[in-house]
Order: sequence, then structure tokens, then C-alpha cells
Amino acid sequence: MRILAVSAHPDDLEIQCGGTLLRYVQEGHDVTMCNVASGNGGSFIHTRDEIGDIRLAEARAGASMIGATHYTLNVPDTEVNASDVAQRLAVVDLVRRARPDVIITHGPNDYMVDHVETGKLVEDSSFTATVPLVVTEHPALEAVPTLFFMDNTRGLGFEPTEYVDISEVLERKLEALACHESQVGWLRDHSGADVVGDARIANLYRGRQAGVHAAEGFRPSMKHLRMRTRRVLP
Repeated sequence: MRILAVSAHPDDLEIQCGGTLLRYVQEGHDVTMCNVASGNGGSFIHTRDEIGDIRLAEARAGASMIGATHYTLNVPDTEVNASDVAQRLAVVDLVRRARPDVIITHGPNDYMVDHVETGKLVEDSSFTATVPLVVTEHPALEAVPTLFFMDNTRGLGFEPTEYVDISEVLERKLEALACHESQVGWLRDHSGADVVGDARIANLYRGRQAGVHAAEGFRPSMKHLRMRTRRVLP
């Protein structure tokens, strides 16, 4: 299968579904990771251009550790907008380029605007990607991909209906997350967050719910044309 995971910022995928992406890669599937926003708003010490370049390098390093292809749409932080025609077309073309069987993205009630708008962009655009008269660089898809919403930040307001056992890849996932060194420092200074430690706790908690050591939680998009009769998560 082909898997496309799309987040707002460069570290979001490692936090919320990095273990699942590692599982997909281990099972021989093709994984593409994309951050819509550049991460250029998160620094007390760098300019926007400087931190954007740093975050891009870190995102590539994290994706490489997972074994995924990486893209960015390079939208400035806090400016992700699902009503923006150019952004919608960019995501449509991303979906057409990756041609995924499964898409993973943010849920509709995550904690900040870039996350919520990214999820809406991806859900809407993954349908539009099948409409041939919406023209982008790559050809239209033949079918609407299955779409899963990944856990919210720290699991707040999110009740999983699907779990993926990441017990054997948890440490590797956290190593990939630690590639985002500038973001780890920014969130520590901005809000006192321990990004890597918090991710470990969240995965251990989801694992406890699912009866394994560590897990990641998901909910499917329950909309027309997205349902499948077989499990497509690892």
C-alpha cells in the first residue's frame, strides 16, 4: 500500500503517528510524510527564515529515520487556511502525487488553528483529488482514499476507535522525534513541554487502553466512499 501522512508542523507526525508509520515501513509499504506549515514561527532566537530552514532539515532527518519520503508545502505558521484556493490545490496535487491508499492527518478538534485547518484541507482535498476537471500537475485519483485522524495533542478530547501496537518501535519513534531539536527546545521554553517525554507517556497510556506496552490511537473519517471492509492500519 501507499500511505500519506499530513500534519501541520514538522514534528507533529512523529509525535502522533510516528510509530504507526514505522510499522508501515517495516511491513514493506511506501510512506510519504508532509508538513503543510513550515514551522517558521517557533523560535525565540532565530529569524523566521532561519528557523524555517532549520525545521525543514530536522523534518527531513526525522522522515529519513522512519524510512519515509518527505515533502513540505511551506505555508507560514498560523496561516494554514482550508478556504484558501491555492492551499487546497496544493494539497490536491500532493494527494495525487502520493496516490495513497491510506491518509493520516489531524482531527477536527485539535488544539490550534494550523492543526484543525490542515485536517480539513486534507479531508476535503482527498475527495477533490478524484475530480478530473480540477486540474493540477498530477492526474486525478481513481478512488477516494481511506482517511484516519491521528490522536490530538496529549490525547485531549480524542477517543480512539482504532489502535496500533507500537511497542517494538517506540524507542525508534522517539529517536525520530528527537531529530526535531529546535522544536523540542522551543516548546520547552514556550510552554514548559517535554515533547519526547510527553509522547512516551501518551503512547504508554494508549497502550494500556489497548492491552499492549505502547500504542497510537486513531479514528476513521466516517464519510461516504471512505469505508473499507478490511483493516488497513498495521
